[in-house]
Amino acid sequence: MAKLEAILNAASDYADKATVSLVFLIMCAMVVVTTLQVICRVFFAALTWSEELSRYLLVWGTFFAATMAYKRGNHIAITFVIEALPKKIHALFVILSYLLSLVFFAAAGYYGIEMIQMQVFQISPAMSIPMKYIYYSIPISMLIMMLHALAGIAGRIRQIVAKEEAA
Repeated sequence: MAKLEAILNAASDYADKATVSLVFLIMCAMVVVTTLQVICRVFFAALTWSEELSRYLLVWGTFFAATMAYKRGNHIAITFVIEALPKKIHALFVILSYLLSLVFFAAAGYYGIEMIQMQVFQISPAMSIPMKYIYYSIPISMLIMMLHALAGIAGRIRQIVAKEEAA
């Protein structure tokens, strides 16, 4: 079990580092594209593709930033009831929340793939790129969050087992 946890944690950490870099690049690209659009609109002719590119970068950035927030536990949560429970029951509720998250991420990833298959022939209006590339952000980000959830489950199970062995 410890080896599986180590593998999951390493994969989760690697995916998180790659995601941080990707989100940073996406945000930088959004700043550059938006600034370029403002400059061109004021001094030259407005760019026809910049708003669309900014929108698609925002979609990708949002989904991948959500994976970062999930890994760090930064999503909004109401925890006062669960934190009032005994430690063992609290740990089981945390594992249950990870399992429910896994189900949601799997369903969202599945329907993201369905959307890709439905949009396979649709082309974006201004940049003429296939829309499937925009929708790829959904299943990829859900897969990363599933990895983070599995690593979280393994870590909680290790904590429970370690406490039982110590007792």
